[in-house]
Amino acid sequence: MGVTLKPQNRYKPMYLTLDIGNTRMKFAYFDANGRVLESGVSESIPDSSGCKAMAVASVRSEKLDLAPFQGSVMELNSNCKFDFNIRYQTPETLGADRLAAVAGARFLFPAQDLLVVDAGTCLKFELLEGGNYLGGSIAPGLQMRYKALQAFTGRLPLVENRPSRESVGNSTETAILTGVQCGFVAEVAGRIADFQKKNQHLSIILTGGDAAFLAEHIKTRIFVEPLLLHYGLYHTLRLNGY
Repeated sequence: MGVTLKPQNRYKPMYLTLDIGNTRMKFAYFDANGRVLESGVSESIPDSSGCKAMAVASVRSEKLDLAPFQGSVMELNSNCKFDFNIRYQTPETLGADRLAAVAGARFLFPAQDLLVVDAGTCLKFELLEGGNYLGGSIAPGLQMRYKALQAFTGRLPLVENRPSRESVGNSTETAILTGVQCGFVAEVAGRIADFQKKNQHLSIILTGGDAAFLAEHIKTRIFVEPLLLHYGLYHTLRLNGY
């Protein structure tokens, strides 16, 4: 049974944002000036008392029951108004999380060319140049790689991610750790380098559950923002008149 979270009485929230991913539901309360008042993880829709509007980005196939929410609701999709142009060939297939990440980067870094790296369940790259969202890429995330090794082999164990500085594994467990972590970091670093060869003015923004892990290993100058999608949801909410 879900736990309903109530905002603290020390502030009056105006807007609620929900990032409903493959594994978790994350929320944030904003005040009227766009400041984050509280954020966290919830099993159900947090308390919306006093909120004017809510923005939702969901990647799940099942429909979320938004009936308990008392204010206006905006479900993020490609039909919303954005302050960038969508150049994706199939905008109707774009995940709401991808759009929210780009919107958040645009809000925090206006008028810049941006590369967003979202290291969540999936590893996603999103490119925004000259006010145009051009698309990106989707690959398995860090945890998915561990699970795939266990699921699609006969004897390899499921390994929990943990800090490891080894470049050569001397046991099956450390070999998996080394292979997954080094491969993951090399992929991200290599992709960033490829993008920067084409545009040296790109600002790199990192978000997602494994952002902290990547930030420790990527030597390129990057900005880490755990609430990037929530800023994008809030910004899009206001752009659309809520």
